[in-house]
Amino acid sequence: MPTPPVLQRHALAELRARLRVFRAVLLNGPRQSGKTTLARMLAEETGGTYLTLDDAATLASIREDPRRAVDHPGTVVIDEVQRGGDALLLAIKQAVDEDPRTGRFVLTGSTRFLQVPNLSESLAGRIGIVELRTLSAGEIAGRRESFLERLSGPADALRCVEPERLDRRAVFDRVCAGGFPGVYRAAAEDRAAWFDAYLTTVIQRDVRDISDVQRATDLARVVRLIAARTGSPVNVSDVARDAGIPRSTAAAYSQLLQWVFLTETLPAWSTNLSSKITKHPKAYAADSGLAAWLLGASVESLAAPVAPALGPAIETFAVLEILKQRTWSRAFVDAGHLRDRDGWEVDLVLETADRRVAAVEVKATSSPGPRDVAGLARLRDRLGDRFVNGVLLHLGDRVLPFGDRLTLMPISSLWAA
Repeated sequence: MPTPPVLQRHALAELRARLRVFRAVLLNGPRQSGKTTLARMLAEETGGTYLTLDDAATLASIREDPRRAVDHPGTVVIDEVQRGGDALLLAIKQAVDEDPRTGRFVLTGSTRFLQVPNLSESLAGRIGIVELRTLSAGEIAGRRESFLERLSGPADALRCVEPERLDRRAVFDRVCAGGFPGVYRAAAEDRAAWFDAYLTTVIQRDVRDISDVQRATDLARVVRLIAARTGSPVNVSDVARDAGIPRSTAAAYSQLLQWVFLTETLPAWSTNLSSKITKHPKAYAADSGLAAWLLGASVESLAAPVAPALGPAIETFAVLEILKQRTWSRAFVDAGHLRDRDGWEVDLVLETADRRVAAVEVKATSSPGPRDVAGLARLRDRLGDRFVNGVLLHLGDRVLPFGDRLTLMPISSLWAA
């Protein structure tokens, strides 16, 4: 069986650009998202030294003498750097302070370890950070997405896209496959085993690298409870009650899951539109395939006449695709969700540096109507000229204007060129 081609990752250009500016660059993202592949490519490009701390002998050597490990000519690429702990980060800091040339180090991490309290060194001012999420739909299709750039511009330009025509089952298959390079091509029946092993590995290995978690089963339960609420504001007290653990433990576990890229948090967005705006963040599983597995969803179950997981699964896929594009697009600097206690909500609100606003709503329907765009219309009317575009992503196959600066678009518009 031929080896599938290596997909072009949009993050590679970002990495090269950061290496020209910073002494060290961190490639941060979920385990198995493709960081090692890019790290090896950069080591070859620069003629540098590649070290992986997933190798027990290399890890032991670095822990014994971290300074020796960083004293190499040229670029030093250290994979899974968080496993080296504080001593390694301090050695890197000392090395770049003594020799401030750019491009000295490329570091990869499967945890947001620069935020972890038990590491004292952040390398602030010395390091540029590039996020690598799981494969985007555009990367899988071999094209660079332009959705965010169009969303920040005139409505007429946004409506000129020619989205891929997909039937509902094809969309559901993309949702359930997700974007992990090791599983998105796999047969549907093989995905469950992969995601099960993945969750176990991250909890047993990455979580324990940064925290002394005594009961891994409780942590796995919290993952599933958050996944069951994917796309909804998460109340930690509710999670604690359903998991049968103290609220403080549930809050700590929720933070850990973000640090190891199992979950993604979307903060509440507000511009003083209402005193009743909820402040709870929305939580998503960090990959739509992982979310579908945790929800017990499949292509067949999502295609059923009554599919409770359909709305959450489709929203998770669409929001994560847009958040992936934000890692390389300069169109928007802020993202959040909007919801008030009267039920007014918008799934995703994006804001530019000059405070212009675009918004996206996701509906699991092939025939959206006026009620589906009510939240977008209300936000447009409240913001006036600040509002650039409102898009309703749906399961149909046509791009249609739906009033002033509001557009109905198929979900496949997200990865149209």
